[in-house]
Amino acid sequence: MVKTRFEWAFVVAITFAASILSSGGALAQEERSRIVASEYGFNVDDSTDALQRAIDSGAKTVVIDKQSSPWIVRPLKLRDNLELVLEEGVEVQAKKGEFKEIGDVLLACDNTKNLTIRGEGKGATLRMRKREYWSEPYRKSEWRHGISLRSAEHVLIENLQIAETGGDGIYLGTSGTAKLPCRDVTIRRVDCVENNRQGISVINVDGLLIEDCVLRDTNGTPPAAGIDFEPNGADEQITNVVMRRVVAINNAGDGITFYLPQMRSRGHELSFVIEDCDSVRNAGMGLGLTVANGEDMRQSGEMIVRNTRIYGNRIGVAVRSKWAEGAPLRFEDVLLVTPSADKALEYAKYKGVSLRDELPKGIDEWTKTTASSGISLIATGEDGEANGGTTFKGVTIVDAAAPDATKPLFALRDASADGVGFAKVSGSIISVSALDSTSRVETVLDAETLATLFPFLYARRVPLWNLANLNVESEKATSDEVAAAWRDRPKPAAKPFRARGDATYYVFTTPGEKTELAFRQRKIGSYEPKPVDVTITEPDGAEQKFDPALAVDEPLRIAFESKTKGWSRVYVNFGASTVELESSSAPVLTSADPKLDVFSSTGRFEFYVPKNAQDLALRVVGSATERVSATLFDPDGAEVARLEDVELLASWTNPLDESGAPKPIKSGFWTIQFDRPSVGVLEDYIFSIQGVPALLR
Repeated sequence: MVKTRFEWAFVVAITFAASILSSGGALAQEERSRIVASEYGFNVDDSTDALQRAIDSGAKTVVIDKQSSPWIVRPLKLRDNLELVLEEGVEVQAKKGEFKEIGDVLLACDNTKNLTIRGEGKGATLRMRKREYWSEPYRKSEWRHGISLRSAEHVLIENLQIAETGGDGIYLGTSGTAKLPCRDVTIRRVDCVENNRQGISVINVDGLLIEDCVLRDTNGTPPAAGIDFEPNGADEQITNVVMRRVVAINNAGDGITFYLPQMRSRGHELSFVIEDCDSVRNAGMGLGLTVANGEDMRQSGEMIVRNTRIYGNRIGVAVRSKWAEGAPLRFEDVLLVTPSADKALEYAKYKGVSLRDELPKGIDEWTKTTASSGISLIATGEDGEANGGTTFKGVTIVDAAAPDATKPLFALRDASADGVGFAKVSGSIISVSALDSTSRVETVLDAETLATLFPFLYARRVPLWNLANLNVESEKATSDEVAAAWRDRPKPAAKPFRARGDATYYVFTTPGEKTELAFRQRKIGSYEPKPVDVTITEPDGAEQKFDPALAVDEPLRIAFESKTKGWSRVYVNFGASTVELESSSAPVLTSADPKLDVFSSTGRFEFYVPKNAQDLALRVVGSATERVSATLFDPDGAEVARLEDVELLASWTNPLDESGAPKPIKSGFWTIQFDRPSVGVLEDYIFSIQGVPALLR
């Protein structure tokens, strides 16, 4: 069929247009480098598909434009080389009844590179439905985050509010098995409000800047912090972090916390700077840092807290397990206001009175301040390595009461089993009265002052007696003596210890004899009891493992026979609960080697000192609010030491003779009596016995 002139003209026009689109494809793509999400559709009930198509379009910039109602969505996944722009006032909201999988997040960014998520103008909002996730049909979760960055690189998040997520506002972690950190991430002008677990969680990062952000009102699932730096494994890191002009306020947990026990020094620096920040009226710590002891914890790097204000937090600053070696920690120009001073300042402001005026009587909180209200360095560890490595410069603590040079609002607390002590603690701390700024005391943190304020830190250390030696041939005489002493010893009237977390027991066994034990698990607070693990290690090292069992209402009963003669070790692990040894067919002794974690236990407990004992020491550790009193008696019933209302570390050490050697120790059954304190409450405390077999009943 012959085409008419008009038909040929139409074909030519179409062909020409196609050639233009083909030859000018780059120009066409460039013109579409910025798209508006509503071009792909908008649905007031569910815009997920339209918005995901817009994100997947390949356009460099995707604009989520303002509609008459929020963008209701199911989980979305972002991609590389994307600028996601939310117009001013836009709200992207989690769809009701969705996000049922515990790993569902609002915006997921896995192995994503070159990504920007930002709000325009006065900002925009990402909002989830955290209270909906607290009940059926949802499974309990900590991970329904607002934005999840996993092994992401070159990311900018700015000018947003992230609210009411089921987990964290923003999560920075790892994707896959390679354990690659997030790198080069900036979070700026972000308001994380009333999220469930954290405002921000940082698990693995190398290069993070957070500035001009507010992290507030976190509540729901612990830790419930404003921001929590918490690696999950030894291959993860916290490196090159800067926080500047960040406010952490009114969180149910800590304001700013670093919980780093999992980190190891595998070529990674531990380095951060907190500068010009505020941590205000958080129910936990204003600032917390916990690392772990061990040879591979000596990271290089530097940790700095500078020009920062810590106001009215239940606990001010707590630094735990910070080794003297490794990355140093510096506090520079830090102002800490205790809860009592915070209340006094607020009262004076409200009433319009001078702080020099007398405040009303009967407000107990104004005087209930302890070292925990200020700054505490807490030493832990069992390998003799000193804690410390911390410097204070321009640090001021403000309290409602006048400062007392003999009872400062800072403490060096040794909670270790064998007294690791402190080293490389230097600088000075100024204490000021909120009622009279001229009432001030500066404490220089030199060795002489620290020894005066915390004498127990400098007590003589006595080596632990290794209970593994009970089954060593060279210690057979001592082993037999201890076994014989306990064999016919009447059982004391005291209730058994309630050990917390786990405990170890020893029993002398003979082949062919059955040993029967009964343990009772007891719940603490809201922690749910878990199945109890029990492992028996026989004298020759052979192990018997028992199937985990939940023992709450009924005792957990086990029976075993050892094939060899000697001391069998019974290890019991019961998570966050406590367990008591309820009954036994033979003398079963509780181990305090290297220490015993005790919950609310009082009474008289005995331990045996063998004839060849060369030295002896007792160490007891309480806390500012959870205290205990302990009295030590020798075999004649004479009182040897009284440790009252133990707040930090308290100890008794066998005195030395004129030659500097330990005085002779009386052999026989010594007694420790634990009593309720006259101040504070009796709850958790720790104790250890050194120099002799630390076995009690």
